[in-house]
Amino acid sequence: MTPAALSDLLAAKRLLIFDLDGTLVDSSPLHARAFEDACAPFGIAVDYSDIAGMTTETAIDRLTDRSGVTLTDDQRRTLIADKRLRARTLIETELAAIPGAPAFLRAAGGRWRRSLCTSASRGNATAALAKAGIADCFEWTLTADDVTRGKPDPEMFLAALDLAGVPAAEALVFEDAPNGLAAASAAGIDAIEIVLDAPEPGTNQATWAMLNDALAATGVRT
Repeated sequence: MTPAALSDLLAAKRLLIFDLDGTLVDSSPLHARAFEDACAPFGIAVDYSDIAGMTTETAIDRLTDRSGVTLTDDQRRTLIADKRLRARTLIETELAAIPGAPAFLRAAGGRWRRSLCTSASRGNATAALAKAGIADCFEWTLTADDVTRGKPDPEMFLAALDLAGVPAAEALVFEDAPNGLAAASAAGIDAIEIVLDAPEPGTNQATWAMLNDALAATGVRT
């Protein structure tokens, strides 16, 4: 999207909804490592691009199904807990915010309402927000622990709309993963796909640098 189009889009919204992993913080490589290390003893192959944006439970079910592996209920619970523990350790030691994201979040707070909708567990989300220094940037934080169906199901985004009392047409989602973008579409909410490199022309992709420029064009300075 062009800076002018981004600025116009922002100006038309009241609620900004943010994904966490891969959107605000550079945690996707950490989660990929946690999945790979936790799944290896069970012979479960991990293609993180296929599960990015999903809750751990949904991701494990997809991975086991595609690997042809059958787990007992106890094994499934153990695997989920192990993945989350591994991810928490990596988050607390290696996580960093994506450049430009914290500045946008803080500047936007003076004009827009802000909600976090993440497929992370509440424990891992809390650790990530604290490590990135953005824990105070949201009115609401919705995690995998707060819904029964994770992304690409729209349940989490619909819950954010309900909490804010804002219609879908007046909200905007920031996401990096196909599953999250699909959830936003299913909820009827416009979405910006966050990318780290140059966006593809004619798409809804944007970098945080572009978004900070668009924010300034609306009269909000970062």
